[in-house]
Amino acid sequence: MATLQATTSSTWSKVDPEAKDRIEAIADEYNFWGAHTEVNIEVKESPDEETIISIYGYAAFDPSKPIYEDGSVVDHEYGHAEEFLERIAPHLEEHLVIETIGHEKARFPLLAGQWSVWPDGTVQYDSFDHSPEKPDSSEQDDQSDSVGESEGVTQ
Repeated sequence: MATLQATTSSTWSKVDPEAKDRIEAIADEYNFWGAHTEVNIEVKESPDEETIISIYGYAAFDPSKPIYEDGSVVDHEYGHAEEFLERIAPHLEEHLVIETIGHEKARFPLLAGQWSVWPDGTVQYDSFDHSPEKPDSSEQDDQSDSVGESEGVTQ
């Protein structure tokens, strides 16, 4: 059975320096483990002496929440990326972008996605489209015409 090999990296986005402990407490409520290792969430001082958040690791960005039974973790509930990002958004001072790319045995289809979060709480996910719809020939002609015009190419 193939195992997903993924890598995640983010921008070094500025956060409110007073919110460092709050962001870390929010991250502690989630699990960021992948097949082999985890995604790290660091809130630290950058070389420019700004407080930044950095998200990186050798796993897909897919936060889960542990399910406890009798004080022990018995399972994980997946699909909490948007919730996590909405919770840290108020502490951001600028746009944060998180990208994940991966594959299984270097075969298609690969995993490629980007999460974007803004300080106002807007969260967006864009994924690599494995099944794009073929444009109509008229749409394709219109696109090629507009490309030529924008690049100053004459036909």
